[in-house]
Order: sequence, then structure tokens, then C-alpha cells
Amino acid sequence: MWLTLLALRNRIGILMLSLAMVVLGWTSLERLPVDLFPNIQVPVAFVGVIYKGAPPLDIEQSVVYPIEKAVSSASNVEHVESFAKHGIGAIQIWFNWGADINVGQMEVMQRVTQIQSSLPPGILQPFIVKFDVSNIPVALVTVAGGNLDERALYDLAYNTIAPQIEQIQNVAAATVEGGKIRQININLDPALLQARGLSILDVVKSVKASNLILPSGDLKAGNLDYNVFTNNQFKTVEPLNDVIVKVNPLGNPVRVRDLGTVTDSSDIQTNIVRTDGQRSVYLRVNKQPTANTVEVVEALRRQLPKMIGIPAGVQLGVSFDQSVYIRQSIQNLMEQALHGSLLAAAIILLFLRNLTSTLIISVAIPLSILVTFIVLYFTGQTLNVFTLGGLALGVGRLVDDSIVELENIQRHLNTGQSRWEAILQAAREVAMPIFASTVTTVVVFLPMFFLVGIAKLLLIPLTLTIAISLFTSFFVSRTVTPALCYKFLKAEDEAQRTMPPWWQRFMGWSRTRYERLDAGYDVCSSAGSLPSFSRH
Repeated sequence: MWLTLLALRNRIGILMLSLAMVVLGWTSLERLPVDLFPNIQVPVAFVGVIYKGAPPLDIEQSVVYPIEKAVSSASNVEHVESFAKHGIGAIQIWFNWGADINVGQMEVMQRVTQIQSSLPPGILQPFIVKFDVSNIPVALVTVAGGNLDERALYDLAYNTIAPQIEQIQNVAAATVEGGKIRQININLDPALLQARGLSILDVVKSVKASNLILPSGDLKAGNLDYNVFTNNQFKTVEPLNDVIVKVNPLGNPVRVRDLGTVTDSSDIQTNIVRTDGQRSVYLRVNKQPTANTVEVVEALRRQLPKMIGIPAGVQLGVSFDQSVYIRQSIQNLMEQALHGSLLAAAIILLFLRNLTSTLIISVAIPLSILVTFIVLYFTGQTLNVFTLGGLALGVGRLVDDSIVELENIQRHLNTGQSRWEAILQAAREVAMPIFASTVTTVVVFLPMFFLVGIAKLLLIPLTLTIAISLFTSFFVSRTVTPALCYKFLKAEDEAQRTMPPWWQRFMGWSRTRYERLDAGYDVCSSAGSLPSFSRH
């Protein structure tokens, strides 16, 4: 009651508040991140260990089992899973839902560091990562053509294209897949090694000792102090042939070329990418976790034609675009919400048979939706299929409160009361019924807050959207609707006198049809209740 009284006394303020809702809502809509699903953070951390050449059983006993025991003592750990393959061991740490995965990752890292000295000396540094939905690429950029082989395509993608893509705003990384990675191979002859009493490790040590950068101290010349260092890294393949592996008893050096050949080749290829039937490479483009997927892909597509350093004939394309499905889903949901709004307005016009009343009630739909966008923006939500699905689900319910309010105001106006008294009396009568109907609708979604896991992360945004839109519709029905009724709504007799003759005839015909439909429904309802009454 006090809301309606406040709205009637401050009608200009209600108008300004409504305009503020429109401006803030539209601004929030433009700034809301667009994504397929809500922000999902599964509390899982991975520990990976590479132990080259070790069989699965040895990795399980000497690597995986000690790490399992160490990480199991971390806080909020629900369970631990692991597997071991040839040369690789992996441990998955599942935390309790609601736990801070960043804190859990740091604690797991500390546990692994504490036992690292007890692990076998041949393993590589364990890597620890957390599960993140943003690791799913938003686009795949293909690189093909230009008469370049797979190694040249990989070098072009890795050294030229990937850095330019990673400079795009909100792009986290661009990872090259496919192609051949350049590698200098030394092919040794076992017979030549055996003849000179050498092993492969002797060659490896010699090459490592010859390919390094060493600090050599400082050189002072007057007022200047120079940092001197020895750069002995190989820039071409030929000097590798001259590396001395051993000096025989006669004083003759044994060089790498005496034991085999050095070739500028590539690493063993583990995956092959084809674009339109020809060998190529592609880049996995990942976005920042809070970035707008659609905006990132649009910026990527704009940047591709502007890439510099691309040889003639090389074709850059996008073979996978996550924003296409997002656009289609969002567009379909927005169309459904718009159709629902138009159908709701048409049904209201059909039954109320008053264009002014229909327009007053229809204001509740856009205002409620725009306020919902404001709340979603300031609560860090995204515009996804669940939030838009909640709007599409509740759009037909947004006008119910205003319909009840307006119909009761219309009834009091028809009795001859003044506008002020009619609106206040009508608002007093329907205040609790409207509030109760809104609460009973929202309370249906209350069990969503007791869910756990991914279901909660997906359905909570939907519940929040529906709840905010319905409570906003209740607020609109108590403030905006009475203020508009005070300004524009008239008693039915007064409204009919101001109508054109043809419209009065149409309204009379529609009233006759409506009353006949109402009477028929009443007869059917009475007939359906008679057998039930007679049995009792």
C-alpha cells in the first residue's frame, strides 16, 4: 500500500526511475558477456609427471603412489584418482564443491614440492593445473597453402601468427597443433661408436658442453663497465659436425662427423592436420575466463586479414567458431521471448478489449527484463542459454501482477470513485494476493539452491533470472502501473464516449462475443459439476 501511495505522490520520480531502468538495463545488456553456459568452475586439479622410458608399473609404484599420499592430506579433498601409462603418470584431485580451487591448487603444489626429493631422479618437473572451462578453444585458425611444407607452416604459425593472435584483447593463448617441429638430428652409427669405444651418452655430453652461454666476468675500460659472456650456441647445422667427442691416444680428435651424420630435420610427427585435403596446421585460440566469446571471435576474424609477415599464397581460415552456436542459441531464445511478449500482449488486448489498458500492462515486460539485465551485470553473470531461458520461461508471468492491479483499479473507477481513491482502494485490496502469488511462484525454484555439482552452477543463474524478473514485475505493478492508470486510465463509460463510432460498434460486437463465450464456459462448468454433486 505504501509503495502505491509513494508512487502517486511522486509520479515524476517514478517516470525518472523507469527511464533510469531503461538506460541502465540497455547499457548492462550491451556490456554483459555472451557465452554458451554460465561460468563453471569444476573443483579438480591435475598433477602430471613425465618419466621417459619407465613402464606403467614402475611409474605407479615410484611416482604416482607417493604423490597420491601427499596430496590426499590437502584440505577439502573429496577423492583422488590416478592412472599410469608408459612414460606418463597423472593424478586427479577432486575437491569438495564450493571449495576455492585456487587455494587447493597452491596447497597441492606445496605437497608435491615437499616430496619431490624422494621421487626418482629421472623424472621431469611435475606440472600442476586446474580444470577450467576456458581451456575449450573458442576458435580454430587453419594455416595452409603457399607451397610450404609442414615444418615451414609450423614455424610460420608458431613464430609469426600465434604472437599476433595473442595480442588480441581477451585472448589467453594460441597453441599450434599439427605440422612438424624443427629438430636437429644426429644419426650415429653403432659400429663406428663401438670401434672407438664410445657411447651415445658421450656424444650427448659433448654436444651439450659445446652449445652453451657462459658468463665470463666484467671488463672495465675507463668509466665503462662491460659484461662479458661467451656465446657458443650453434646457429647453423654445420658446426655440429666439428664437435670433438674424444681424443684418441695418438692425439687425433674424434668428431661427430666421424660417428654419424647431422641433419636439419623434424621431430617425430604425432598428429596430422588436413585442410581441404592438403597438409596444414591449426591454432587453438583460447579466451580469458571472463571474456565475451562472441567479441573475442569477432576481433579474431577482423585481425586475420591484417596479419603481417604472411607469405603470398598462405591461406588463413577459421574452421571452428564457437560463437556461431552461441549466436544461434541466443537468437532463438530472444525470438522466443519476443514472441511470448507479443502473444501475451495480444491475449491481454483480446480479453480486456482496451488498447490503453494493454499498453499500461505491457510496460511491465520490458521494465522487468531490463532490471534483470542490470542485476545480472552487477552480479557477474553472463548472457547465456540459461539466463535467457529463465527470461523466456517467465515472460508470460511478468504481466499477471499488473493485470490484477489494473483490473481492480478499473472496477473501482467504474463505480464512480475519484482516481486517487479508486487507485488506493484497489491497491489495498490486491496487495497481499499479488505478493503471495509472486512468492508462491518463486518458491518453486527454492530447491535449486540445495543442489550440488554442475547442476547447481547451471540452474542457479536460471533461478536468479526468474526471481529477479518476477519481483521486479511485482514492484512495477505497485508503482508504475498505478501511476500510469492515474494519468491515462478512464472509466469504461467515459472511454466509450470518446471512441469513434466504428470502434464503438466493434467493441459492442466483441463484448457480445466475449459474454457469449463466458456464458458457454459457465454452462459447461456447471454441467461438468452436476454428476460429481449427484454422486455425493
